[in-house]
Amino acid sequence: MEPMTPSQVPWLFAALFTPIGAAVGCVAFLKVRRTRRLLRDGARASGVVMRLERTRIAPGSDTTGPDRGVGTAVYYPVIAWSTSDGRAMETGTDIARPGNRTLPVGTRVEVRYDPADPTRWTLPAEGSGFWWLFVAMGALFVVIGLGFLIGAPANGL
Repeated sequence: MEPMTPSQVPWLFAALFTPIGAAVGCVAFLKVRRTRRLLRDGARASGVVMRLERTRIAPGSDTTGPDRGVGTAVYYPVIAWSTSDGRAMETGTDIARPGNRTLPVGTRVEVRYDPADPTRWTLPAEGSGFWWLFVAMGALFVVIGLGFLIGAPANGL
């Protein structure tokens, strides 16, 4: 296999950044739309944080803790609530946070959900700001990829 020439590198970067950015941006934008629709049109329910599900992200160097796991511990609140027709639901949030920044067990929260599909729900307090960050990141990747494409020599491939 021949080594890559310098004129092929911008094409490679364009081929990586553009579709990855488009995919991340589109998925995040769909999440923003769904969240906004639920906040506007969703049925309301009262819920309570029942427990926190622990997971780990980003490998860390601290392995001296009691569980000796690798990474930073974050928590997903699990919320119990009932639909207007009495169906009991227990659902976890999409966003994990460090223990000191997550909803504590016993916290009462408002839930907005789709009555036709209660598995589609959100917390008004969460909003969609987190997902807008990913929309922006996806758009930035697309711009970077297109920048490489525009700057790539025409005879690169």
